[in-house]
Amino acid sequence: MDESCRGAALRAVGWAEQDVLRYEQLWTHRSRWGAANLERDERLFLRCAEAALRQRQPSPAPVIGPGLGDVPQGCFVALDFETADQGRDSACSIALVRVERRTIVRREHRLIRPPRRTFQFTAIHGISWSQVAQEPPFAELWPQLAACLEGAQFIAAHNASFDAGVMRACCEQAGLRPPSQPFVCTVQLARQAWNLRPTKLPDVCRHLGLPLQHHDALSDAEACANIVLAAGRDGTAD
Repeated sequence: MDESCRGAALRAVGWAEQDVLRYEQLWTHRSRWGAANLERDERLFLRCAEAALRQRQPSPAPVIGPGLGDVPQGCFVALDFETADQGRDSACSIALVRVERRTIVRREHRLIRPPRRTFQFTAIHGISWSQVAQEPPFAELWPQLAACLEGAQFIAAHNASFDAGVMRACCEQAGLRPPSQPFVCTVQLARQAWNLRPTKLPDVCRHLGLPLQHHDALSDAEACANIVLAAGRDGTAD
């Protein structure tokens, strides 16, 4: 949802024109410079506006487990986020791997400038503020990537509740509509398909002989896509 659409949505729920204009100005400032330079009352105003916007948006689809039927023969997208800090809105890297008829047809991997400079997980994924300071925020980046989900029947992620939560938080912070597709958790899928314990991503990849550079978002997303495909080949994704 771009700036003009946000303004129209607020007008539709009865916001005064001066408040709509204030929101558009603050939203533009936050998108370009982050929330750190906003006053407390300005941040509260933005939260109030975005709560009103969320009332006009559908809730994100729930995380679901196995039970994929013939979906691996169709189209799905595997997704992975890396985050900067404990906040689910702090995505600093995203990867999407699109699969059509059991073949990977598209890979996307981008860095994201999170809303805060604090990086708690650099030691895990190797990403620091200096690497993302000039990258676009999620609000600018996601509209460029959302087309990757067109026609997809579900979104696959390993420990999908985490990635679904990051997607929801980032969309809410940006005032964007979250994807409508349900999430499929490949942790649950691997447990059902091969009775694996433990089922962390390196464990599943080791079992299947899949290459993995763990916590590189693109490597994680591609591994996740291949887990779904492997389950389909084994006849267990039904």
